[in-house]
Amino acid sequence: MPQTLKRLELWFLKFLFFLSGCWFCFFLQSQFKVSAVIAASFTGLLGTFIPDSKRIEGTHIHATIYIGAFVAMGSKVVDAGLKEILFVSIIGSLIYSFVSPYLRGLGGRLGFIAFVASLMGVALRFWK
Repeated sequence: MPQTLKRLELWFLKFLFFLSGCWFCFFLQSQFKVSAVIAASFTGLLGTFIPDSKRIEGTHIHATIYIGAFVAMGSKVVDAGLKEILFVSIIGSLIYSFVSPYLRGLGGRLGFIAFVASLMGVALRFWK
């Protein structure tokens, strides 16, 4: 049971930071009419200021923020709204939690997760 709680807690942390990266990038694009690339870059820059700790390093919080910003930058989630951002964040953090032990290196893993999460967000819009 404690192992399950730890995994749930780690997933919840990843979800919160994925959601915050995605939402902040969405917020910059929708409210301030900032281009997608600038919004994602600024979100990633702000994410680097979160101080490192043993717990944060183990959960890859910085990478999770980058993925969220990348999803909001590269998908039509920004046109959709907050419900889609929440859905994409849940899907993306679940994929990240399950795929992380199997893929090595951040580049391919982050891009793959962002692609699948964006694809799920687009699929959700067409499913309605």
